Amino acid sequence: STMGDPTMWYQICDGGIRPSWSDNVFKSLNTVDAHEYLVLFTVAPEICCRLSTVMPELEVRLYYPDGKYVKAFFKEPFCRNLENYKDNRWVIECPFETADDINGVFYAELLCMEYPIAGFVFDTLSDEDIRGVWFGHEIEAMDEYSPQASKALLDKHLERDGESDTTPGVDSLEEAIDKFIASELEDMKKGKMSTTEEAVADDKSTEDVTEYKCNTILSLDHLTGLHSVKDKLGVYERVVRFNKMREDKGLPVATTPLHSMFLGSPGTGKTTVAKLIGEMLHQAGVLSRGHVVVRERASLLGQNYHSESEKTLEAIEKAQGGILFIDEAYQLYQTNDPRDPGKFVIETLLTALSDDSNRDWMLILAGYPDEIKRMFDMNPGFKSRIPDTNIYTFDDFTEAELMEIAENYLSQNHYTLTSGAQKALITRLKADYAQREKNFGNARHVMNMIQTEILPSMAVRVISEGLTDDISLTEIREVDIPATAPLVKPITISRPRVGFTI
Repeated sequence: STMGDPTMWYQICDGGIRPSWSDNVFKSLNTVDAHEYLVLFTVAPEICCRLSTVMPELEVRLYYPDGKYVKAFFKEPFCRNLENYKDNRWVIECPFETADDINGVFYAELLCMEYPIAGFVFDTLSDEDIRGVWFGHEIEAMDEYSPQASKALLDKHLERDGESDTTPGVDSLEEAIDKFIASELEDMKKGKMSTTEEAVADDKSTEDVTEYKCNTILSLDHLTGLHSVKDKLGVYERVVRFNKMREDKGLPVATTPLHSMFLGSPGTGKTTVAKLIGEMLHQAGVLSRGHVVVRERASLLGQNYHSESEKTLEAIEKAQGGILFIDEAYQLYQTNDPRDPGKFVIETLLTALSDDSNRDWMLILAGYPDEIKRMFDMNPGFKSRIPDTNIYTFDDFTEAELMEIAENYLSQNHYTLTSGAQKALITRLKADYAQREKNFGNARHVMNMIQTEILPSMAVRVISEGLTDDISLTEIREVDIPATAPLVKPITISRPRVGFTI
């Protein structure tokens, strides 16, 4: 029977590691000593198996850097949330702890009926955290494990910037988002000036025109949604420019508070806006560089307990002249654990914020509104340095705005939608929006759907039909848009610990 073949049961989606205190997944991490992380694989039952009441139990083997120690786990896949269940995506997670004497390149392998069906390498001594997941050829099981082979494979993948070659033209989600943001910024810089702007530019030198055109970035009009953020930043931008004009004429200038707080769900444009603010403040001469350094709890905690200040000071140093953007900053504050090392990060940040002699940097704390406000209220030092005027609320995108984001992204990447595909995509987004939960990814959800569902579906169709013309390579059809699965409650099934069933 073909169902005796281990490869026929599960489709492998992706894999990575995540800190036990965060939902973010990484390819490699600069880990924290004696803290718990999880190796995870995401799988989907093959179509022919989805009605089975019993699925084979899976095994995860974690090969340590010394090549001698292997840790084994037997797991049944589970759905972390309704979104995963709706998409028929199941997760296998296995914990492990880091330590100075065992850090290095690991190899995680997934087995079904003792047959390797997937695997990926990761580094716990990475120079920086590499966010994202391994997928495609990057998650194929190794023919034969060795520490040397693992290191060579990791170097190969990182030299390719983590790109998968399973689907031509498809980047990883994080890379796609970064490229999307970069192209948006570039389009703004090259964008046409209005008639009024052209008239003003007639009397300016080339250098002045360039600076004036860059100022069109400050309006944020190109961004989808974010109406309240645009209104507040519009005022802030004018205050900055007003103060710059007074300073240029030798007039006294009131100090403009820089440090801010961004409240909102994932995928609502917080990082994008931070990059625009950096550009704006650099153009106005407030920040010397205007770059953005993104950090999270995992990358701010030190290698040893009480050494968190080292990582935090290092991040502040890298952000000099620009912005230190701390995503999901509320994770630094753990009310139920007085020994949690996040408190040392907060203390180091507050000390840096109190140094009025160093104004060539900006701190942005970002995350869910309730959690961030709770941390804010429990740490008076933040209140004194971040005024209410610098607290920005990023609302979830509407259905129409999600569709606009999808169309903009597809257009920039030279894809078109047939009328049928456009209607199907609108229907899909409406359904996803109606069923959204607190952790709904907004723009990230849209781009993830395009990257992991629509484009792979299109690629399979085009290759299967042997099409090579330009229209086939760029036109997305209705059949390429996966319909939303009906929302049902997960059914808990007690399954015996067996290798397979007949």
